[in-house]
Amino acid sequence: MKIAFVGDVHGCVLHALGAAVLLQNRRGIRLDAVIQVGDLGAYPSFERFDESSRRFWRDHPAQGDFLRLLDPSPSFAEGVRLALGQVPSVLFVSGNHEDHDWLASLHDAAAAEVVQVDALGAYRHVACGTVVEVAGQRVAFLGLIEAPGKMDLDESAYARLSAVEPGGVDVLVTHDGPYGMSRDRRGNVQGSAKLTRLIEHLQPSLHISGHYHHPNGPRHYGRTTSYALAQLVQPKNTRWEPEPDNPEQRVTAASIGLLDTETGGFEYIQDEWLAEVKGDALDLAGLLAATR
Repeated sequence: MKIAFVGDVHGCVLHALGAAVLLQNRRGIRLDAVIQVGDLGAYPSFERFDESSRRFWRDHPAQGDFLRLLDPSPSFAEGVRLALGQVPSVLFVSGNHEDHDWLASLHDAAAAEVVQVDALGAYRHVACGTVVEVAGQRVAFLGLIEAPGKMDLDESAYARLSAVEPGGVDVLVTHDGPYGMSRDRRGNVQGSAKLTRLIEHLQPSLHISGHYHHPNGPRHYGRTTSYALAQLVQPKNTRWEPEPDNPEQRVTAASIGLLDTETGGFEYIQDEWLAEVKGDALDLAGLLAATR
């Protein structure tokens, strides 16, 4: 079986669906599952955006696609339905840029650990600390980040996963990465020490994360191989790189990974056709029609 993993989406939900369909079609494979590593950009309204999401949205219109997913136009809905006719709905875990209270209310209302967040059924949120069977794999989900003074990993979720016996899960999906995975522009060490301890305890075959917006891996923690994914659609420019870096809003190489559950092999997808998924206002139906 094949599982695709998608890096930080930050609202660009059409780009994620389009990339998944092209991965399946261009590789001649069938995706049995698609999992997103957090920072989907799940907010129920613009007023609920956090400060950084508001700032990036101004110059990055596709980050508003999650809101359009909640109240889709006919053409928007057509593209999503066409994609879901070819690939599974996307499972995602919480990042640090989501409306956590809104997502919790959906779980409370449904009394379920996995809940659909949009009427079209494109995206389903998995509660932190949950283990779900996905394509024959026992997949554990742990969102949020360890950032002292700002945010921490969910304590009860962390405790639940820490109580799982070593080898009890096959894949661990987190938003944050393990401590020491890389350094930021100032030379500060990135990653979560708590997450490192959890990986070393659980010893899944594979660990996948996001958050830092660049690929990193493979790294090894005992029997676990760990990878971090790039951001799905890099911004046109940032405060550190004011010149446009991604003016056409193309999907980024290594923002998607592919697991073959039979062989255990994992690869970053860096194929040139990824760049075909692009635009501030992606015509998903048109893209899918052109790639059949």
